[in-house]
Amino acid sequence: MFPFRINPFLRFPNILKMSNNASPALAPTMHEIAERAGVGKATVSLALRDDPRLRPETRRRIQRVAATMGYRTNATVANLMAQLRASRTPHYQAALCLLNVSADPTGLAASRTSRDWLAGCQDRASQLGYRLDHIWLHEPGLTPAALASSLESRNIRGLIISPLANRASFPDCFELIWREFACVVVGLRPAWPPLNFSSNDQFSTVFRAVRRLWENGYRRMGLVLAPEVDAAVDRRYSAGFWAGQEAMDGCHRLPMFQETRDHTAFRDWYTKNRPEIILSMHTEVKAWLETMGLDIPSQVALAHLDRNDDLPEWSGMQQNHAMTGAAAIDMLVGQLHRNETGLPSSPNASFVQSTWVEAQTTVRSKAPSSRENALV
Repeated sequence: MFPFRINPFLRFPNILKMSNNASPALAPTMHEIAERAGVGKATVSLALRDDPRLRPETRRRIQRVAATMGYRTNATVANLMAQLRASRTPHYQAALCLLNVSADPTGLAASRTSRDWLAGCQDRASQLGYRLDHIWLHEPGLTPAALASSLESRNIRGLIISPLANRASFPDCFELIWREFACVVVGLRPAWPPLNFSSNDQFSTVFRAVRRLWENGYRRMGLVLAPEVDAAVDRRYSAGFWAGQEAMDGCHRLPMFQETRDHTAFRDWYTKNRPEIILSMHTEVKAWLETMGLDIPSQVALAHLDRNDDLPEWSGMQQNHAMTGAAAIDMLVGQLHRNETGLPSSPNASFVQSTWVEAQTTVRSKAPSSRENALV
């Protein structure tokens, strides 16, 4: 059996084609566009793919030349070429910047959530052929102008921005950065500026947790959550909890407990409401219940709303933070390909769903249906 080979004399269709009102016989080739633009064919190919290895003004000039000659993108061929390029081992074609805005330069390494965000950003950037440079916003002497100069010297046009604590606002002096570069926030969007962002879908996380627990027979569900945690995501955690209880027949609406630093108040809340299961992001709840002599999960069950591999005994929702980081990179690269800089008129959000993980802090009353598996 002879291996399949492509006939070298076959001429593949151009990635771009003539508009409907032009004659296909007059469709210019890459060579013709290159001659008209005064560049090489490889440069034309890069420009028509909006490749960031070329300077923006060079790409735009060549794209204008191609447009005047009647070319339009052939989506089918462009998709095929994208798949062929994706199958190769990537080589770094440009750099992106991860702008660490935490007060401590090592702050992003302090939590499992941030580490997963960063890992997702790094892995996805590498897959797409980008190097991800790290810059700490509070580096001594790093003014907005100095930051912009540093980015331009590295030919960086896109920034992933780590979340500000408590959804604070960036100072107005950084308007230069938002105006000149493509920016996406990962995790929690700031109060200002209104940038595109990727995040876990907190509403869906709690709503689908309530659905799953209802399917397992739980009816008295309690939510223990610090108010500042809920406020940081526009109260989407509590909204998902209340909406889930409203949607599930037979669920009892228990009051939310928010005094997460007060063990005595928690004991009083539990004694009064007697939840069958508690949903929370605070691991100290488990120790409080055990101090009260309660067995988990036979007397009271627990579900963590941000479960990860550091909490192997907890059942709950895994928020897939690495996927959130990858989604941020995808959004940013898309903006770069579309030459989108400046503040968006209407910010876009990419929400990532969580995954239920069954472990030791809940009792599985029955196997979930195939429909439930699709929903949870």
